[in-house]
Amino acid sequence: MEKYSLKTGLREQTILKDVYFTPPFNLVEVRENKKNPLLEMMVMSSSPGILNDDFYDINIEVIDGSSLNLQTQSYQRIYISVKGTNQNMAISVGESAYFSHVPHPVVPHKGARYTAKNTINIKSSSTLLWGEILTCGRKYMGEGELFQFKKHHAITEIYQEDVLIFKDNLYIVPEEINLKEFGQYEEFTHQGSLFFITPQTDVIERMEKIVNRLSKEDGISYGISKVLDNAYVLRILGNEGEQLYKLFTQIRREEDYLINQSVKLN
Repeated sequence: MEKYSLKTGLREQTILKDVYFTPPFNLVEVRENKKNPLLEMMVMSSSPGILNDDFYDINIEVIDGSSLNLQTQSYQRIYISVKGTNQNMAISVGESAYFSHVPHPVVPHKGARYTAKNTINIKSSSTLLWGEILTCGRKYMGEGELFQFKKHHAITEIYQEDVLIFKDNLYIVPEEINLKEFGQYEEFTHQGSLFFITPQTDVIERMEKIVNRLSKEDGISYGISKVLDNAYVLRILGNEGEQLYKLFTQIRREEDYLINQSVKLN
């Protein structure tokens, strides 16, 4: 089992209090200005990707009043896996705390089997931005690599004060369904989802800003839904992982900036 965990702390701003990791992981602080209240961490790996029978166990604790952005180093590749690969991620976001995570796209290679479970617990005063992007595989290896993975099953559950407020169950077995059909991927090869919730704020203005931006983008299809007065979920279909990652990262950076300003004012 490969694992990493981190816990934030508070001094004059958010600091890294506890960290633990096993090979191939390494966690590095990438916050350039140490006076910024937002702690920025990057997960690095010496492995080329998730290999057969790997199990990644990840634990993140963002304590009350702290703020954390967790970044990834590169695309997450999932290699051919007869026994399968697994990832379990548990996240806790405390009172008046902030957590953002928009990882690079997942690239399942031909023959890959992948199962992931993400469990996120937040408080009513927490702010959370969570993104995921799945590609069709190694697209530029030719038609032989398009949707040639065996299985991709990713479940994300978000609980607020122990009540389930959002669940995403992404289950794709290309051999069992024609992903080019109407209502599936159709002409697209990549999909992304982004969930955002913030306390005591109507998200309509944020949603309108996102729609205005995405309406100017070529080569995508998207939809955004208000799931609570203070929460939305955005879904995008496209043909380039980098395009979707860039769009999600722009949204994430804006929220990171707003939380920075809010903490400084307080």
